[in-house]
Amino acid sequence: MKKKYKLKKNARYGLVGIVIIIAVILVGRSIYKDYVYKHSYEYNLELRGYDEKEIKLLIKNLDDKRLDKLANTKKDPVIVAFLQEKYYISKNLDRYLKYYENHKKVAYSDIVALVNTNNDYEHYEHDLKAKTSLDELLLCNKFYKLADGYEPEDLATMKNKYYYGEAQVVRQEVYDAFVDMWNDANEEGIYLIVNSSYRSFEDQKELYDLYKDNYGTTEADLVASRPGYSEHQTGLSVDVFSKDNTSTKTFKDSPAYSWLVNNSYKYGFILRYPEGKEDITGYEFEAWHYRYVGKKVAKELHNNNLTFEEYYAYYIENAAKKTK
Repeated sequence: MKKKYKLKKNARYGLVGIVIIIAVILVGRSIYKDYVYKHSYEYNLELRGYDEKEIKLLIKNLDDKRLDKLANTKKDPVIVAFLQEKYYISKNLDRYLKYYENHKKVAYSDIVALVNTNNDYEHYEHDLKAKTSLDELLLCNKFYKLADGYEPEDLATMKNKYYYGEAQVVRQEVYDAFVDMWNDANEEGIYLIVNSSYRSFEDQKELYDLYKDNYGTTEADLVASRPGYSEHQTGLSVDVFSKDNTSTKTFKDSPAYSWLVNNSYKYGFILRYPEGKEDITGYEFEAWHYRYVGKKVAKELHNNNLTFEEYYAYYIENAAKKTK
């Protein structure tokens, strides 16, 4: 009987020991979890005053180095504001912040747009390669330069009913889209007419030098592209007026302009240099300058009031880097 009692007693001690071990493990695990949590970004960012939504946003978009800094300094509402912008691009955050430091009265959305489109740099002093492989979506402007000697391979000469002055040539796809647009506009009593389309490097140089000689470099850069940076050299742009109005000064007040603004995107064209977007495009408002980008993209730009620079930065360049 003594032996049996001893066995029961030992079993009880063993059971108590197991319970103690389990309790120690659970307490230890709880202590460890608490330790880990108190050293986590979530905990420390919360201490700095960030709410749950902001913390998730920060952790999702920032690297450890940036999070470490934020977790050990007072709350930075500026970074949060930039992260919440629709067209925020992560690689540009430092540039947003730098621009903000010198332009604190500029809206966050405007800073994002300006930086995304490289307008925190000086024009013609930050050369990037225009990617002609993108076809009708290639960007050519005061930052994106065409390769030396570039010339489209599929240029087509327009019939003289579509232009006035010297013969006009554009890429074949652009020509076909313009004819469709011309036909529909004509049915509504609008007779569209082109006075400028493709220009070679040499043609653009001659035009730019003429402006520069007459008005100086600053004024010339507002109204004309330097050779190698002109959309006209891509064969994707047309300067469109109407038979009733070929004046750069009054075309914006014409029925033809109104028709183009409301309908050109249906055929793949966009108003390339719209009013109010001069800081983005780098050019004064041109009511007559239309660029072919294809129907899908043209509709996207039209519906969201975007310039091609803004679209390119976020939906083409940024999207391409995300998929690599």
